[in-house]
Amino acid sequence: MYKKVVWPLLLISALALALLFISGFVASIVISSNDDSPSTNETVENETDFPEDSGPSAEPSDVLIMGDSIGFGVGDEEELGIGARYLSLLSEEDETDTSIANLSVPGFESTQLADLVESGEHGASISSAQLIIISIGGNDLNRLEFEDNLDFTLSFDETLTIYRENLGRIISTIRSLNPDAQLALIGLYNPYTEESPELARILLEWNYETRLIANSDTRLAYIPTYEVFEYHLNDYLSFDQFHPNGAGYQVIAEQLYQVLN
Repeated sequence: MYKKVVWPLLLISALALALLFISGFVASIVISSNDDSPSTNETVENETDFPEDSGPSAEPSDVLIMGDSIGFGVGDEEELGIGARYLSLLSEEDETDTSIANLSVPGFESTQLADLVESGEHGASISSAQLIIISIGGNDLNRLEFEDNLDFTLSFDETLTIYRENLGRIISTIRSLNPDAQLALIGLYNPYTEESPELARILLEWNYETRLIANSDTRLAYIPTYEVFEYHLNDYLSFDQFHPNGAGYQVIAEQLYQVLN
C-alpha cells in the first residue's frame, strides 16, 4: 500500500519540476532577447541621429576664396575657377608651391557671407591666408525686379545700403583675424546681351560703391570685370548665359594678376 502511494507522488513531483524548469528556461530566453533589443525610443533616436550640415569648410591655406557661385567656379568646364587659374599664372614666374582653399557657396548673398565670416568657424582659414579673394553681391542685385521705376529705385537703394553694410562687416572681421592679408574684391559684369541702360547704370553704380570700399584699405584691391566682359559675352559666358565659362574665369584671373602683381 505504501509503495502504491509513493510512486505516483514521485512521478507527479518529477513532472512538476520538469515543467518548472522548462518555463524558467523559456522565460530566460525572452528576457535575454528583450535586453539585446533596443527600446522604441532608442531606435527612433538612432534613426534620426544624423550629423548636421556644417556648411563650407576649408583647411588653412595661402589663398582663400569666399563668396558666391563666381567664387565657387560655377560654369568653368575645367572646374578650375578664379583661384586655380590665378595660381597657374603665378607659377609661370614663381615655382613656390601655393595652397588654395574655397569657402564659396553658390547662391550666397552678402548677408550670408557676413554671417559665415563672423561665425568664428573659419578663423584659422582666414587668419592663415596671404590672399583672400571675395566674390559677392551679384545675388543681392539679382533678386531685384525691374517693375515700377520708383519702387525699383527704392529697392535698389535699400539693397545697396545693406550690401555696403555687409561688406563692411566682412572686411572688418577679416581684418580682426588677419591684419596683413591682401584682399581682392571681384567686381560685377553685365551678363545680359540685350541693351538695358537702366541695368547698366545700376551695375556701374554698384561697382563704384564697391570700389570706394576697396579704396578704404591699402591692402584691399578692386578687380574690374565689367569692361572686359562688355563686348565678349559670347566668348566668356557659359551655356547658362550667366556664369563665366573657362575663358571668362581665365580673364578674371588675369585681371586679378594684373592688379596684384
